[in-house]
Amino acid sequence: MTEQNLTLVSHPLCPFVQRAAIVLLEKGVAFDRVNVDLSAKPDWFLALSPTGKVPVLKVRQLNGEEAILFESVVICEYLNETQGGAAMYPDDALLRARHRAWIEFATQTFTEGWQFLHAKDMATADAKRAAFRDRLSKIEAEL
Repeated sequence: MTEQNLTLVSHPLCPFVQRAAIVLLEKGVAFDRVNVDLSAKPDWFLALSPTGKVPVLKVRQLNGEEAILFESVVICEYLNETQGGAAMYPDDALLRARHRAWIEFATQTFTEGWQFLHAKDMATADAKRAAFRDRLSKIEAEL
């Protein structure tokens, strides 16, 4: 891929977008970044994203057409497979599977954290805080 063949459609506070941005930066890949207001999603964005969520990666193909990828893990795996630089996953199949399992665990952890931060009442906040801390302690134990 040459410069500007990749456009990351994002929101600056989304941890899932950060996954894709980190892979792009770690691999030294040039890309454009377009932020969307998730509280007032533009029609062009909703036409690209079947989930209405970020990130979305627009990939300009050799024929000039754009392919659209969504979901951060899928985008990261695509970038790992198609871009130069160090591999983001181990070569060993078992270790690679363990990494992917912890990536999925982190996805659920982000969700717990978001639900804690956006709780509407103390009972929900307390429950989500406990769940979030439990997940963080499991990650800490693994590290």
